[in-house]
Amino acid sequence: MRTWCKKCSGPIDLIRPLLLGSVVAGFLASAAFAQQTLEDRYQRAVQAFNEAKMEEACDLFQQIEKESPSYKDTHTYLNPACDSVRRMYEEEEKLYKQGAELFKQGQFDEAKQKLTQGRALALRHPKYRTEIDDYLGQIENRLREENLYQQAVRLFNEGREGEAALQFGQIDQAGGARAADARVYLQRIKEHELATTRKKATDADQQAFDDAVKTFNDKKYSNARVRFQNLIQNGSPHSAEAATYLQQIDAALRKEAQAREEARKLVQSEKDPRLVAQQLVSEASTEMNGGQYSAAVDKLETAKILDPANHDVPILLQTAQEKLDEQPLRLGLEAYFTGQYEQAEQQFDVYAASHGRKIALAYFFRGATHASRYFLSGEQDVRQRELAIADFRSLSNYARQFQPPTQYVSPKILILYSQAVEDHQR
Repeated sequence: MRTWCKKCSGPIDLIRPLLLGSVVAGFLASAAFAQQTLEDRYQRAVQAFNEAKMEEACDLFQQIEKESPSYKDTHTYLNPACDSVRRMYEEEEKLYKQGAELFKQGQFDEAKQKLTQGRALALRHPKYRTEIDDYLGQIENRLREENLYQQAVRLFNEGREGEAALQFGQIDQAGGARAADARVYLQRIKEHELATTRKKATDADQQAFDDAVKTFNDKKYSNARVRFQNLIQNGSPHSAEAATYLQQIDAALRKEAQAREEARKLVQSEKDPRLVAQQLVSEASTEMNGGQYSAAVDKLETAKILDPANHDVPILLQTAQEKLDEQPLRLGLEAYFTGQYEQAEQQFDVYAASHGRKIALAYFFRGATHASRYFLSGEQDVRQRELAIADFRSLSNYARQFQPPTQYVSPKILILYSQAVEDHQR
């Protein structure tokens, strides 16, 4: 853009001055703007320092120092801020390493505390954040697993094995650090369940055998026969004993048949049945006094058929039968206390085979007989010791609350008995 100058008689260019003025004004404005930005950043740096945001303060003061050395109090703030940042990064590394080491040692609570402190440091570019987060995640899983494991152990110790098995199963499936321990407990629970099942089966079998024996002793032979036959068919451990009882039932039934036949003959002789029964009772009483219990039982069985109304007969018959049943036991005890151990053993064998009501006592004294022979051999006859232990263990199957007659055997025998029972109960 130009105009004519009258004084100088020439043209004047107006554009160039305007451009020059704009450049000067822009330069001055830029300088003012740069000066203002530096001050703003300085104030922001001071504020960050006062707010303990040392990493931000350090960065800002370093920029200010680079652009304008010795600007205001930059040096006063710069070194403390940057030193604090350096210490914070060193603290992060220290806490991370301490936490990692505690984790390896299984001290999860302490490790979590250290790592959480390291993560809480106000760092803009943390070096170990990823590693710390990974450890904290593992710790959380381990603590959760450990808590579940301890709960499961408590349930197991309280006998709540079903609930414990569910929690141990979760731990095992997760495959964590406690998985192997959980499997050990699961195996123990399984073994205990199997043992409990076997014990229930054994107890049920023992109860069935005891019921059959009671039925036999009550002379309900038909019912007893069915019970013993069922035990044999079911493969009971008492099968051999049940077979012995079946033989005794057959013998008892034969005796009953003989008694009925004898009664029939007496009735046919046209004698008064009641008088004949009374005569048989009198003869049976005499034979009982003489220890002839078998003959007494036979006569009383006949008397019971001849005179069912005679109330004395059942009482005498029961007494005679008990005396007859226990006769081998009495003879065995007499032989034992007189030192006739071979004879004692034979009589105890007979009584054990009959499964009398005092069978536990028979097993104990048969064991005492074997033990006496063992100690008399100078503890050389090991076979007798083994037989004694077998008898001591067996008697617990027949009388679980059996109390040995301590006053009738030597302390050595009692010690052997106690050891055998304790080993059997384990």
